[in-house]
Amino acid sequence: MLILASCTDQLDQPDKGEVMEGYAIQAPTNESDSQIEPLRHNDTRLEAGITRLLGEVLYDFMDWSKAIVYVVETKTGRLKADVSLKWRGGKWVPFTDTYDQEQSTMMCGPTYLALLSSGKVTPGSMFDTKSGVYGDVRDHNWRRGGFGEISLERALCVWSQVTFAMGKDYVYRGNEAAYETLVRAYLADNPNKAMGILTFYNAIANNGCMVKIVSEGEDGIVLQEQIAEPEHIKALQVGLEHAVSEGLYRKAGNDNVKVSACGRIFITKGNHRRMELCGYFPSEDPQYTIMVVLEKEGLPASAGSMCGPILSSTIDLLVNLYGVQKSAED
Repeated sequence: MLILASCTDQLDQPDKGEVMEGYAIQAPTNESDSQIEPLRHNDTRLEAGITRLLGEVLYDFMDWSKAIVYVVETKTGRLKADVSLKWRGGKWVPFTDTYDQEQSTMMCGPTYLALLSSGKVTPGSMFDTKSGVYGDVRDHNWRRGGFGEISLERALCVWSQVTFAMGKDYVYRGNEAAYETLVRAYLADNPNKAMGILTFYNAIANNGCMVKIVSEGEDGIVLQEQIAEPEHIKALQVGLEHAVSEGLYRKAGNDNVKVSACGRIFITKGNHRRMELCGYFPSEDPQYTIMVVLEKEGLPASAGSMCGPILSSTIDLLVNLYGVQKSAED
């Protein structure tokens, strides 16, 4: 059952700094030690699988300080899995993510939708980013000459922040408040929390219907019936699929199903890079939305190459556990 509610009614978060006490993950010394217990009990099979998956990769990258995987049932918003690990006291322990700081890094998905919703640009609108530097915004390949002239949709595929900064100035210069209000609504009034971003991409997967992220077993709650015009939602869906099939997030792709995704990287306190990748599948009829978050010290840092394989492996778990139907052959 879906229940109407206001957009500000969001999943409650524990107080900042609260850490879940419970299972601690020690570095595995043999095969039996690598079988890590699940952290929570939304779906114990799924959470056990995700925890084992993270346990296998975390010790290959000891400079990672945090790893998080959320899995949501797209249509209802029910949280099927919430696995979060933090390096503390020489071991990996469960924790609750409460990151809520202001971020200067452009959120390309919501911005893409805000630009399309203005009616002033289309996915094919071209922007000359030159060498990849625009004011204090730089594209990740600016040292290699940038992207030059690029379409808005292509910018989504390759995470060109310069393109979106230029697009925002073109459409909303002098009316930045309208842009901020729109994006805040897209992010369910939680613009600086993972749950806001997860709620947004789940709404895109749900053809524009925004539902509240709720615990497994709770009733689904509709926050907003339609967050944007259907044609603009469809355009963003196409762009997110291309971002995986031919863009920066190829490693999130999966042999079983078509995947759509978008990510970003920004610097947190302590010079940590926070990488976030949110995706859903199957692209043509989404059933599950997944968010992968990693934090690490310094470079290299890539949401595509580091979060992507974890997202893809989580899809494998879902396909095997729930028998998600494979995409039809092209």
